[in-house]
Amino acid sequence: MNNWNDLKLVLAISRARSLGGGAKLMGVNHSTAFRNLNTLEDKLGARLFERLQGGVYTPTAVGEQVARTAERMETEALA
Repeated sequence: MNNWNDLKLVLAISRARSLGGGAKLMGVNHSTAFRNLNTLEDKLGARLFERLQGGVYTPTAVGEQVARTAERMETEALA
């Protein structure tokens, strides 16, 4: 994963607990976020979120790890 936007997307979805909410935080439409997340998961060969009823997205263990990494990078960039 070499794209900061990939990390930001995972962090946004994790924070919002939904794809739509994450897309809104990123300033992109739902379909763009959906496509980018699917591409990222394919590239990593791992599912980052469990898709639950009601549109709830819960991070998998890998998703939590990616979100924590993104959060650390965000904190460092803002410091």
